[in-house]
Amino acid sequence: MSAINQRDKALSVLDSKLAQLSKLYKECFLSMGRGALLVYASDVIEKRFPTNQDYRKKEEILDIFDAPASHNKLEKMIDKYDHKNEGIMTLITSHSNATYFVTVKLT
Repeated sequence: MSAINQRDKALSVLDSKLAQLSKLYKECFLSMGRGALLVYASDVIEKRFPTNQDYRKKEEILDIFDAPASHNKLEKMIDKYDHKNEGIMTLITSHSNATYFVTVKLT
C-alpha cells in the first residue's frame, strides 16, 4: 500500500472516532501542555487507537525530526494551534516512513 493510501485509510479510521480523538487531545493538553500525537498508520488501520502514551510534549516530538524543514514546520504548527479547537498529529506510514503533519479539528 502506498504511503498516501495508507495515510488516507488511517485518517478515515480516525475520522470515524473523532469524538474519542477530541477527548484524548483535550486530556493530553491539560496534563502535558502543547505537543502532538505520534501515530503509526499501520496501528490505526489494525484498529489500535492512539492513547495518552502516544502524545508527546513539544520538545519530545521535535527531537524525533532532525530535518530542518520538518522540524521548523512542526514547531510552527505546535506553536500556533488553538488547543480548544485543534490538535496536531504526526502520522507515520510504513511505506518509507513517510510522515505527514496533520491538523485535527476537534469536536
